[in-house]
Amino acid sequence: MKITKEQIKYIDHRLESDGVKYWDIRIEMVDHVVSNVENKLQQENSENDFKEMVQESFIELGWKENFNGGGLESVFLQRLKVYSKGTNKGILKEYKEKLSDIKVIATIVMLFLYLFTFQNNTFVIKSTVYLALLVFTVAFIWFSFRHKVFNSVRLNRSIIFATFPLSILNCAMFFPKFFLGYEKLSSSYATAVFGIILPFSIIGINFLYKEFKSAQIIYKKLIES
Repeated sequence: MKITKEQIKYIDHRLESDGVKYWDIRIEMVDHVVSNVENKLQQENSENDFKEMVQESFIELGWKENFNGGGLESVFLQRLKVYSKGTNKGILKEYKEKLSDIKVIATIVMLFLYLFTFQNNTFVIKSTVYLALLVFTVAFIWFSFRHKVFNSVRLNRSIIFATFPLSILNCAMFFPKFFLGYEKLSSSYATAVFGIILPFSIIGINFLYKEFKSAQIIYKKLIES
């Protein structure tokens, strides 16, 4: 017997209350519980019967009693590792595919040519860097809060990869000053670092967007249908 949208939401809320905080992991578990309950549920069953069936399905998933009554924290941590590993493989595959794409290579070459053409023009280089950082920061803040990406393990991990090149940029720009005593970095060095880091940032952001679209499709299919 098919269960209602409200009952699906009840299962989702129960999973969240019992320790499954990332909604993309919850969706997979909701799908499992829904299938399990629908195989048992009969027309004459009451709402209490439905909730008991949900609890039985939770126990099959790995629900354990604790001081708060019970939860799925251990199951959540196991699935978190699986999702994290999958995302790591995904971003590495994305880098490999993009860096072997002739269009991407041509774009990177054009970027290098642009930067090195104006490498001695401090205003142009600084304006380019600051504009890129500003656009990235504004887009990142808007995207993060608009779509609540920190509640999704796939998007959370994707953000780490998308922003990681910026951490490398900071290290490359400030390490020589603080540890090697260089008061001023050469324009060629700064241009080369930025030219290398920017393509990786763009690839990371593109991967984040693809993961977001994929996650949204899954979410709407199960929760908002």
